[in-house]
Amino acid sequence: MASSIDDVSTICPNTSNPPFCSNVLKSAGTTDLKGLVIYTLNLANTNARKSLTLANSLEKTTTNPQLKQRYSSCAESYDKIVGHIENAQKDLAVGDFNAVNIVTYDAMTEIDNCQGEFGQPPKDTSLLLKNGKTLNDICSIILVISNLL
Repeated sequence: MASSIDDVSTICPNTSNPPFCSNVLKSAGTTDLKGLVIYTLNLANTNARKSLTLANSLEKTTTNPQLKQRYSSCAESYDKIVGHIENAQKDLAVGDFNAVNIVTYDAMTEIDNCQGEFGQPPKDTSLLLKNGKTLNDICSIILVISNLL
């Protein structure tokens, strides 16, 4: 069982966005696998909270009823995502890496639920979908690392 890596090349090729992964892991300041998963979970938590705030704000300010419903649905998804990420952080603290993997996957399912809301017009012109893609890429990194722990 590996506890650290010398090169992000062991993790990033297995993620949804290898160039993004490489940038994230290089900025982590550690090569220790547990340190990397702590770093990426913190990043995911920050991103999810920002997306939750954005979805709530968009729901309140949009005048389009279809978009209002979609943002409301996304706010519910992001509320669940924040909970999943916090659970992953708790699971990591007690060394339950399998549970980290499971709840991270659950978070990714919720991200997909929000992204799927916008398959039809009207289009979302906010940063919500971009944030969701970024969060999904972060979760992808967490999944790969938690499988190595």
